[in-house]
Amino acid sequence: MFIRQKRNKSGSISIQIISKSEGRYKVVQSIGSGKSEQELSVLMLKARSALKQLEGNLELFTDEEESNYEHILSSISNNQIQVIGPELIYGRLFDKIGYNRIEAKLFRHLVITRLYNPGSKLKTIDYLSNYLGENH
Repeated sequence: MFIRQKRNKSGSISIQIISKSEGRYKVVQSIGSGKSEQELSVLMLKARSALKQLEGNLELFTDEEESNYEHILSSISNNQIQVIGPELIYGRLFDKIGYNRIEAKLFRHLVITRLYNPGSKLKTIDYLSNYLGENH
């Protein structure tokens, strides 16, 4: 199901909830019509609410929580993120094989990166610099 805005002959715009089944579109619910942007935005809010009820979806976050998460995530940049999953998984494998006896930090990063993200040597160096902050 989705929300459709349909222009009428009178110049107003109708807000409808549409369902597509068996190749045909069916109007499930007509929310209303309006001409101004303000009227349309109110109708769209009503339509979103009605659509959520019809689909039976529960929201994971409330609007306030969602805006808090958006604020936090917008303040984070790529250089503040560190990928540790591959190190935890493949680092253990690296140690079990016995490669940890070679104490070169670069060797460990190269082996783990090539296992996790196989690619060319150039792509490996790009991955190391972008995600681990290692410049070699």
